[in-house]
Amino acid sequence: MSITELSNKAQLLKDAERRSHHWLENSPVCTKIVDPNFNLQYMSESGVKSLCIFDILPYYGQPYPLDFYPQSFRTQMIETIKHARHTKETVTQEAAVVDLNGDEVWFHSTIVPVYDENHQLEYYMIVSIDITDRKSAEIKLHQMNSELESLVAKRTKALEEANKQLKISSETDFLTKLSNRLFYERRLCENISTAKRNDTYLSLLMIDIDNFKIYNDEYGHDNGDITLCSVAQSIADSLPRATDLVSRFGGEEFVVLLPETDATGAFAIAERIRKNIEALAIKYTQSDTGVVTVSIGIEALKAGTLNKIDLFKHADIALYTAKDNGRNCTKLFSLK
Repeated sequence: MSITELSNKAQLLKDAERRSHHWLENSPVCTKIVDPNFNLQYMSESGVKSLCIFDILPYYGQPYPLDFYPQSFRTQMIETIKHARHTKETVTQEAAVVDLNGDEVWFHSTIVPVYDENHQLEYYMIVSIDITDRKSAEIKLHQMNSELESLVAKRTKALEEANKQLKISSETDFLTKLSNRLFYERRLCENISTAKRNDTYLSLLMIDIDNFKIYNDEYGHDNGDITLCSVAQSIADSLPRATDLVSRFGGEEFVVLLPETDATGAFAIAERIRKNIEALAIKYTQSDTGVVTVSIGIEALKAGTLNKIDLFKHADIALYTAKDNGRNCTKLFSLK
């Protein structure tokens, strides 16, 4: 090769080096050269500006400036570079650094181990792109999603609570706070199915406050409502088991379902209810006893004969028998 050709080639190399340097210094991409001992040898202008470094020269020949990294990313960066060295592969990492003004800057870095012709590690080239705007958007989106999820969770909980309260309201008597007729009808069907499946008795009590219309006329509806609530609470307190149910059937009438209870057991519970109500001593001058009393009718049916219609009909007949027998008493249904 002639001297002229060598000179031209040298000029071309020099021009290429100059253009490369110009590109590196003006590129928005931060390029760093780190030697095998992990000392910084070069950082392009983009990186210098991003980290708010006034003079980069004191950093050259010094250990890679890991102090810019928070501790968690510092450890991650070291491990990533070790991985690139051991595997001889190009690796990537996203990490945050804190510039000299204390602001967080995010970079997506590609770490390339560069080897000489003897396959010895010559240096690492670390090419980093500023992704702070993207990360800020991701963080903001994550926060918005978290806030939205929290809001949805709160709304869902509120809706569930509202539905729960609506269900309770739809099955609860507004005055006495006992279960209402709707709930009683549903529980009745459930209790009948259980009794048939287990071949057990189911008893129904029909309870009516004696001469309650006259009581209302004499003492007023406000006192009548108070008496209804007192009687309702007394019935509920008289029931021995959680499976027993008292419901307001309508007006001054109440019904009580007693699962797995025969006529003898039902009669004993009915008498307890009747006596406890009488013991409330709610004044009623037109009553034979001078206080509010109730009449109770009972029917107890077992699986083979148990059905909704007969259970209610027979308990209702027994209730009228109690009324015909002077009130303030309990009667079992009888075919006679």
